[in-house]
Amino acid sequence: MATKYWLVSPNVKNHLKTIDAWKKESIERSAAFMGYDSNSRKHKMGPKFAGKNEGIMPDDVVLITRRSKGEPDVVGFGVVKGEYIKIKRLKGFKPPGKDDDYGSLRNLQPFIIDYSKPPRKLIGVLPPRGAALRQLHPENGGAHEQVCDWMDRHPRIKDGKAGRKKRASTKSKNKRKLRLHSVVIIDPPKSYRGDYEVRTRKQKSKATKVEAGLVKSYSRWLKKQGRKLRAITYNGGLQCDRYEEEPRNLIEAKASTSRENIRMAVGQLLDYAFLGKEEINDPNMAILLPEKPDSDLVEWLGYLHIRIIWREKKAFKDNANGWFTSKRENCPAPP
Repeated sequence: MATKYWLVSPNVKNHLKTIDAWKKESIERSAAFMGYDSNSRKHKMGPKFAGKNEGIMPDDVVLITRRSKGEPDVVGFGVVKGEYIKIKRLKGFKPPGKDDDYGSLRNLQPFIIDYSKPPRKLIGVLPPRGAALRQLHPENGGAHEQVCDWMDRHPRIKDGKAGRKKRASTKSKNKRKLRLHSVVIIDPPKSYRGDYEVRTRKQKSKATKVEAGLVKSYSRWLKKQGRKLRAITYNGGLQCDRYEEEPRNLIEAKASTSRENIRMAVGQLLDYAFLGKEEINDPNMAILLPEKPDSDLVEWLGYLHIRIIWREKKAFKDNANGWFTSKRENCPAPP
């Protein structure tokens, strides 16, 4: 089944005083809310939101946004997981203000709030005042396609859409650079939400095997270029993945290009560089990956002076003029 894309208003009960509270609930619960009952005959948006009458289905993408003072007010977006849940069935949940508990919610996993700046044309596809739900039609091109492409480019949205057919695009994708754009300030949640990824022992073992294979292949590649990789151990048992002595290249490998993995690699590289500042002053840092990550991550890493190395078929490439992948005599200093 083809992916469908939807806009849902954060103004759940059409009460201006409770909009911010509903936004907070969406962020804390990673969910989109609809104020109309899922069985309503008067308001068709309620049943459609719940997945009835060809409405929102699992694996569809939902963008929570509204029109405010002539500008789009974006809360977040994500991939629909599971069936709808009636609000009144939520244990311990009290609707904001004096709003009632009729209506339903759809869980969004992943739920993106560190989103890049939306296309300017988003304002043109927002529902008119009073409307809480609208379907986007990217197959028609124009603003609809731009908004859908903007959401699709996020790596976590790509991961969350596993098993779905890639939709046909009538126009080339918007190649504008992605930038982290918006910060949402909210009251502290009732329960602490740690900003880390929980992995099972099996997942850790699989990631370790992928990283080990990647490092081994990269080492072989450099050996063909007449170069040799070593490693560095630090007091306390820490050890970087690989280190090339003469050019002072400090390298950390990760099994995937997910933001969580890359953030972890950044922390490790900065820590290793600090711990070895007397022996390997100002090293050239790079993250070794199985493929090239999205442009927003590349831009962020460049800001931190961290380069990337990625596998491309049987070879390895980098974004540092070949500093980490070519014969030493053939490459200039990294940009």
